[in-house]
Amino acid sequence: ASFAKSVGGCPANIAIGAARLGLKSGIVTGVGDEQLGRFIREQFSREGVALGGVKVDPERLTALAILSVEDDRSFPLLFYRENCADMGLTEADIDAGFIASAGAIVVTGTHFSRAGTAAAQRKAMRIARASGGKVAFDIDYRPNLWGVAGHAEGDQRYVRSGKVSEHLQNVLPDCDLIVGTEEEMH
Repeated sequence: ASFAKSVGGCPANIAIGAARLGLKSGIVTGVGDEQLGRFIREQFSREGVALGGVKVDPERLTALAILSVEDDRSFPLLFYRENCADMGLTEADIDAGFIASAGAIVVTGTHFSRAGTAAAQRKAMRIARASGGKVAFDIDYRPNLWGVAGHAEGDQRYVRSGKVSEHLQNVLPDCDLIVGTEEEMH
């Protein structure tokens, strides 16, 4: 019956939350060169999030997730993230100076689900470590973004996958802090 737009996703929520707490905050992400991408950049700016890591991609659209509220127990997510600007990030989009200026960075499980974004995060992790920064890992497991659940299964927050677990276990030794729900830890 209603619709409201807002900036979201684990990295954006963390960046905005940190800025609201008075911390210096920035984000590395991609947005499209369209109205939604401009809205997101403007909102980051209003919230005090540094935009130095935000790539405006003229070829891809901004990612979109629709969160439904069906009742007090069902909140399915529908992701529009195929070939989006955020998932188009590569190692070349990681600014060493921007990362080195951070005392800590957060990487997410969603971005380890694709080779290009995984390589970008790995580069950021190496830079952070080399400059004395800490690395936090938000598991942020979304089964449908890993291809282990269908698009319409957005209310499935956990689907067991040995492939995903093995992939993410390789990230853990390079992290100082690991954040996730009980299901994500499994």
